[in-house]
Formats: sequence, C-alpha cells, structure tokens
Amino acid sequence: MPAFVLHRIYDIMKEKGMKDLSRIGLYGLTYKENVDDMRESPTLQLLESQEKHLGNPLKVYDPLITENEVDNQYHNLEEFLNAVDMVVIMVGHDEIRQNMDKLNGKIVLDARNIYDGPCYHL
Repeated sequence: MPAFVLHRIYDIMKEKGMKDLSRIGLYGLTYKENVDDMRESPTLQLLESQEKHLGNPLKVYDPLITENEVDNQYHNLEEFLNAVDMVVIMVGHDEIRQNMDKLNGKIVLDARNIYDGPCYHL
C-alpha cells in the first residue's frame, strides 16, 4: 500500500499543478494508542519509501504520538494544517472526524473514506 499511496499523491499533485512535496501532510502515524512497534505503521512505511527516493519533505501529524518519531512531525493540528496544501488522511482518529471543517480549502486524499467533502480516494 505505501508505494501505491505515494503514486496517488504524485498523480493528484500533477493534476493540481503542485510541485512542492513539502506542502503535503500525512494525518496519522498509527492506528491505535500504545503501539508496540511503530515500524508496523503503514504511514511510517510510506515515509521510509519516499525518503529513499526524495528525501523527507512530507509533513506528519498524529494526535496520539507526542514524541518525535519522524522529521517534519507536528504536535498541533492547526500548525500542521497551516503548513500544508494537501492532507492525506492515513488514519481515522476521532480528532480528524471532529475537525473535518478545518480541511475546507485543502486538497484531501482520504485513504480511510471518512471525509464527506470533495476529496480523492485511493
């Protein structure tokens, strides 16, 4: 799945005329609290895949992760959303469900099929 998601991001960027990967944000690192092994996270696998090819420009936010797990990690949803033009919803935490209105004006790639606004799906 991670490589497919990265290809989908590139397709949307091309369609929208975006060139700056640093304006892309991934919402969610992990699917649950108290994760035993972060290496199992599909989001981290995606980040590792893109880092091998392009460096590490993608931004990341997850309300359940308070420690820095990756570069470009945010700990505040508002700051994260201000720093990105495209949000890739990797995880359906309650926080993102409760803040859907804050995604207005963003390009949304919804990998979890929870966003009811205009968006792209995998």
